[in-house]
Amino acid sequence: MALQFDIQPAPPLQLTPSCTIYTGTVRLAMTGRFIQSLKAPADEFGVFVPDVPPLLDGAPEPRVWADAYVMSTVSAPASGFPSGVEYVRATYLADPRGGDSRWLHLGGAAYITKGIALSYRLTVQTT
Repeated sequence: MALQFDIQPAPPLQLTPSCTIYTGTVRLAMTGRFIQSLKAPADEFGVFVPDVPPLLDGAPEPRVWADAYVMSTVSAPASGFPSGVEYVRATYLADPRGGDSRWLHLGGAAYITKGIALSYRLTVQTT
């Protein structure tokens, strides 16, 4: 199975010169065949958040808070099967394409089954 994703950011909200809130939607889908299991763990996911300025090399790490919740699912899970999103986190990671900058990365675990849409809110506060 492969994980496919689509991220749609909303315009950022600048609360103060040092605090910005980034929001948007992430759609996650599994391709291929899958079997639901009551004991299966949630699927790990991670995406780089677009429209967020990079953190330059040597810059101090800002404080970051992450929230996410389920907006919709492609199909409702059967009775007793887990659903939702958990372990949501955000941090600045090195650019996988190379370079000295770090980029804001949203990660967590979700019970994706056929597909799920998550809404996210990331608050970034620089010092």
